[in-house]
Amino acid sequence: MELLRTFLPSKAVLLEDNAFKKTWRIYIYLKTIYGVGVTLGNDKYIDSPLAGKNASYEFSFLDWLSQLDIYLSNQIPKQLNKSKVNSNSSKKQQKAEEREKAKENIDLLQKLTIEDIWHQIFYTQEERDKWIDDFKYFYKISETQVQQLLKLRPFDTQGGNFTNYTRLYRLDFQNSLANAQKTQWLKPIYDSNKKLTGNYCKVDSWLQLIPESLEQNSNQGFNGEVNSEYITNEELADFINKFARNTQKRLLFAAEFIRPANIRKQKYNALINTLELNWSKSDCVKPLKITYKKFKTSPVIITIIFPVIFYYIKRGPYLYAIRAAEFEESRYDWEGYRLDRILDVEILDWENEQIPVKLRELKDENELPTPEEVEDSLYADTLGYAFWKTQKMMFVRFERNHYRNYIQNTSRQKIFKEINFKNFQKLNSDLDRFFDNKEITLIFQSLRGQINEQYVFCIANFYEEDIDVFLRILSWGKNIKVILPFDLKEKIFQEIESTLKQYQEK
Repeated sequence: MELLRTFLPSKAVLLEDNAFKKTWRIYIYLKTIYGVGVTLGNDKYIDSPLAGKNASYEFSFLDWLSQLDIYLSNQIPKQLNKSKVNSNSSKKQQKAEEREKAKENIDLLQKLTIEDIWHQIFYTQEERDKWIDDFKYFYKISETQVQQLLKLRPFDTQGGNFTNYTRLYRLDFQNSLANAQKTQWLKPIYDSNKKLTGNYCKVDSWLQLIPESLEQNSNQGFNGEVNSEYITNEELADFINKFARNTQKRLLFAAEFIRPANIRKQKYNALINTLELNWSKSDCVKPLKITYKKFKTSPVIITIIFPVIFYYIKRGPYLYAIRAAEFEESRYDWEGYRLDRILDVEILDWENEQIPVKLRELKDENELPTPEEVEDSLYADTLGYAFWKTQKMMFVRFERNHYRNYIQNTSRQKIFKEINFKNFQKLNSDLDRFFDNKEITLIFQSLRGQINEQYVFCIANFYEEDIDVFLRILSWGKNIKVILPFDLKEKIFQEIESTLKQYQEK
């Protein structure tokens, strides 16, 4: 079961034609290469002599296919002639015979459904039903959809001739089983020019490749609960704890999750799986080579980063990571890469020559940042999420009713601290850190000019050039006015003026 869980597709692509079929193809490959074959019940089975070969034995996809022993009906297919080459036999004839046996086996495999395999994994009907129920709950699919998935054939026809309709399966060997950037279940063989030969060897300890998280949870089924420890807002976390575990669904989230529009679901799923794989063992996280486009008008950049943590902000996850600093005074710089703008990702070994020296030194000195360090750096009293950027302070004016309804006695009051004549002197040291004398005088005059207590004045720390700060202020519209700093005020003014022009056009 742990082996099967390793290849289950994400929720986003489960119902796509090839995603679930591929899971079971890979399961069959590995069970016949490393295990005891696949039992199908009623004396039906798929077996292979490759399971008994050692790690130095080379074989191709065609070798795997032609050497399979398949019994799906009352007639056992003829065995491949394994006699030694003699004067009446040539390599060409032997190759033709091997190909003929492979064709016969692929025809037999194409009769196989997922249901034929799935139901034989469990010893009892109770175990089978429990796993199906967990599967439906995790993927949020109906009984009808499950039955449709079970009727799929992992090895269905892909083309009009043998080469075409086995191409997809040969790619499974190359991309899914023998990819060093992902989990390497087979070792590819290269020629003297470092080109793939199409042959493979087994790895020594393939079971060790199953992620620890799957081994630890092997008896727990699928877990669809939201773990509140990942919610940084304590009140929201407590709310989730109270209602997410109810026996009947009593909690829904209306949250956006932006998926890249410019790449297909399969590519997106591969990207997510690569990131998950890289983090599957916390003590051996590797650098990533990513292709990234920050905005539509921005150039595409390729950079090497060390990924630390995902942070879901408003409508999508950001990958918080470090990259080697450009200047001598710093070893690394932080950056947040929005997931829907990452176009491609590749895992690099630490020995790769592309890895910047500064990143490798951090690794050697055991000074790479951790997720815990990121969490500790996100200050509850600062507006924004780009904790690595310069902290500044704003001086703003709220409409009193808005302040009373949306700021006062909420978590936002930790960020927006009221300032008035009574506490001005007390807050003066904070003002001195961020404002010059002329700006402090402006603050004092604004407080003195208050009439009938129409407004509430506040100061707030924020991260410079953090887009969330900009959007937050815009979302409050006429209920807030930025007075300082001048550059932020001007930026807000220009955005509002531009919007107004749009509506003034006839």
